Amino acid sequence: MGAYSRRQFAMSDFNRKGYNFNEIEGVFTGTLVCKNWGRKCNIVAYVDLDDGRKIICTAFQKPDNYLGLDTYEIGQRLKLTYKINPKGNNKLIAVQKAK
Repeated sequence: MGAYSRRQFAMSDFNRKGYNFNEIEGVFTGTLVCKNWGRKCNIVAYVDLDDGRKIICTAFQKPDNYLGLDTYEIGQRLKLTYKINPKGNNKLIAVQKAK
C-alpha cells in the first residue's frame, strides 16, 4: 500500500501517540509502520526504531524527491540517516532499505 491521503489518514485507525521528530544525529534502523501525504508536497512516515523510539520522518518532493520514502512499503526495514544542518536542525538526509 502507498501513502494515505490526508483524508484517508484522518479516517484511519493509526495511533500517532508516542511518535516524535528525531532530535539525534546519526544512522538508525527501524520498521516503517505508516505513511501519509502532508500539506506541503511532503511525505510523512512513522518509523519504529530498533532502539525503541518512535519517530516521525518527513521528506519533500524538491529538491530530494522524497528520499525514496514514497516507494517503501509498510513493514519494510529502513536505514535512516540524520544530520544537523547549518541552522542547527536535525534533517533526514538519506533513506535506504535496511539489510
